[in-house]
Amino acid sequence: MNDILMKSQAYDLDEMAITRFGIPSKNLMGEAGRNISKFIKDNIRNIKSVGIVAGKGNNGGDGFAAAFYLHKLDYNITIFSINSVDCLKPDSLHYYNKCIKNNIPIIVNSEPPSKKTSFDLIVDSILGIGFNGELKENVKKWSRWINQNSLILSCDIPTGVNSDTGNISIDTVKADYTITMGYPKIGMFLEPGKSYSGLITSVDIGFPKNIDELSGIKWKAITDNHIKKIIKPLDRDTHKYNQGKVLVLAGSKGMTGAAYLATMGALRSGCGIIKVFTPSSLNDIYEKKITEGMTVSCDDLGKGFFLKENYNQIMDNIDWADVVLIGPGLGAEIETIELLKALFNSIDKPMVIDADGFGPFYNDKNLINQLKNEYVLTPHIGELSKLFGVNSENIKEDIISYIEKITSSKLGVIVAKNAPTLISDGNYGYINSSGNPGLATAGTGDVLSGMIASFISQGYNLIESTVVSVYIHGYAADIISKKTSERGMIASDLLIEIPNILSEYEL
Repeated sequence: MNDILMKSQAYDLDEMAITRFGIPSKNLMGEAGRNISKFIKDNIRNIKSVGIVAGKGNNGGDGFAAAFYLHKLDYNITIFSINSVDCLKPDSLHYYNKCIKNNIPIIVNSEPPSKKTSFDLIVDSILGIGFNGELKENVKKWSRWINQNSLILSCDIPTGVNSDTGNISIDTVKADYTITMGYPKIGMFLEPGKSYSGLITSVDIGFPKNIDELSGIKWKAITDNHIKKIIKPLDRDTHKYNQGKVLVLAGSKGMTGAAYLATMGALRSGCGIIKVFTPSSLNDIYEKKITEGMTVSCDDLGKGFFLKENYNQIMDNIDWADVVLIGPGLGAEIETIELLKALFNSIDKPMVIDADGFGPFYNDKNLINQLKNEYVLTPHIGELSKLFGVNSENIKEDIISYIEKITSSKLGVIVAKNAPTLISDGNYGYINSSGNPGLATAGTGDVLSGMIASFISQGYNLIESTVVSVYIHGYAADIISKKTSERGMIASDLLIEIPNILSEYEL
């Protein structure tokens, strides 16, 4: 997996390089410029003329350094310095002067050119990772001009993208390529910042490799190679009880499909045996839909949902299970909520809590901290907003900080279903690289919760189980979208692809 930095971590790493390892900051800037020029030479064909738009800070300095090295490679370079020379920071001024000495044209503090330009490539080096909020008008006029050009490369991060949240300003630069220094920044993986970053390439500019020493959650991008390292082939002498036992509490009148999808998500991911609890008035439906699992009927007095009186019957089966999945389609009836509160105070097995399983937490935030064993929470944005008592837009605008808050106890794992999905245990965080908008349909989250429970039951730890499940879940959606469409995808489609994908990793 590839390491990803928050803004504060990037600043700390820069400071570590300079003060602890004695690497001059202008050397880092020079390596940034050299790597940008090398990328252009190696990867972008038919480029002769390059326009570079530089700001006054270190990001602008990267642009000046890139101009110097591109000039040495015989590219036709024109630099637009949007600030006067006396505004430039010392390191940026150093490379500005090198460009002057090499007779590279620099147009200082001017208006953008006309729309029609002859540049084959525009390099955006106006603002870096420190940007937040809205672009100032003097920057917007340049970003608008940059966006009128056909091919754009951004230094470190596109101007106008918030490096921590992925939020964008009006007139944010929409890059075809982003060359990021050392490590990518998390805002480039979160929408809408991801859509503005184009092809992201990290380059080594000499930063120390001590990123585990940085404070805060250590974020990584999930890749196919990591999944290959986690999943192990089945033992030849295994049997169903060794493959994991999953207990499922899911479904209610009108939502029996949630129980089915969660159950099949678990079975299709390899658990050996599954026991599904059902409201008695719906038992016939469960029996017909869930033919590969066991069902346990709980008296519901004909109401179509679970009652607090079902507590003893459920608890009598807990010892049997390796993991308990609670939530999909349970509904929000008060009697069901009371049952869940009692179960959460008693169950001492690992739990995967999804969907309606969050109901008790909305009015009792401390209940999460009272859970007796490890757990996985799988909220979408709306459920996160209820957990924190804020609107969904607040969550979207700064989802990382809310993840940090909910994992501060470091007792469980959160799977925040977002674009992309984020996973964290409070120490490490993982950003999914698979999936598409086709997953935005009812039931896909039920399948995912079943998958996570399945891998936990098979002996994988919480992080391994969530990382594998989220990635394969998204991978399945990617395959389906190519066969049919994103728009026409339904949750049960995933159940067909999951075992096919798993076969790739069982060799």
